[in-house]
Amino acid sequence: MSRARTLAVTAAAGLVVAGSAFALPAFTTGGKGGPSLSSAQAQLKSTAVSTNSTYDRFVVRWSSGNPSYRVRYVNQVTQDGSGNPVTLKGTHFLTVRFFSARAHTEAGGSVGGPKVRTPLYASLRQMKLVGDFEGVVTYGLGVQGRKPFRVFRLTNPTRLVVDIKH
Repeated sequence: MSRARTLAVTAAAGLVVAGSAFALPAFTTGGKGGPSLSSAQAQLKSTAVSTNSTYDRFVVRWSSGNPSYRVRYVNQVTQDGSGNPVTLKGTHFLTVRFFSARAHTEAGGSVGGPKVRTPLYASLRQMKLVGDFEGVVTYGLGVQGRKPFRVFRLTNPTRLVVDIKH
């Protein structure tokens, strides 16, 4: 391949990557939600947390289904069903709630990995599974400060991403 063509291909690839970064939603503190993208009840597969230089990330991956969701700041995280308060590290709290979803197998076994993660990142301090009740799965996120966040879906594999700005 000629040097000029190599540079052109490299530049075009850079534009595709840059273009996809610009397509991400803006960071805000307002609540966010999205509709279900399938008719089947979603089955949780795994969760993950990570950090980068400008934001911390919480990811929920589904093995089937693609549920509706709502993510918002709350004054107090409570357990689904009982309404009991949940303590989380951090000064502010996000709930990440999925509808028509489950975090257990048909036989009642647990899925999705640890129910509590305490990474103590700059913004994301702690994550807890606080509900898997009557088709609603809820996570509480402890955040250091009321930081802007963004939410978006990715496919292959199906997952929801919550980024919390530093």
